[in-house]
Amino acid sequence: MSHLLRPFLAVLAILGAVSPANAVNSVPIKGTVETNCTVQVSQTSTNSIDLVRGTSRLNVARVREHCNLGNGFKISITSANAGSLMDAAGNKVPYTISYDNSGVRSLAAGVVLTRTSPALVVTTKNFTVTVPAKADAIAGSYADTITISIAAR
Repeated sequence: MSHLLRPFLAVLAILGAVSPANAVNSVPIKGTVETNCTVQVSQTSTNSIDLVRGTSRLNVARVREHCNLGNGFKISITSANAGSLMDAAGNKVPYTISYDNSGVRSLAAGVVLTRTSPALVVTTKNFTVTVPAKADAIAGSYADTITISIAAR
């Protein structure tokens, strides 16, 4: 074998031994964002309502909504007394609410508002109550508890 051919064959042998096939490697990158839905209610009016005279659109709370789910969320509003202020004897004075331009609504069966997009920035909404005048109201202390909750859709 010629002197010129030997070094060439040696280089071919080394190259063939080192990488006979191509190799491909990959590095996966992943990330997640957890669903985060919150509602915070801040009472704005602590005054007792004069049930004989009634009140119109009394702002009783500010509600802060936030939910990062892409297809939106639901706000549920319920009343312990089905939309009435009630005394210990069970006497009732019905009222209506208004929340986030949803119109005047009764809480007799609760209210569910559907948001079709996320609220990535906290939004603040006013919560108002209207109690019609009830000149024939029976003396007593009337109350109700309203619950506002948020859930991803």
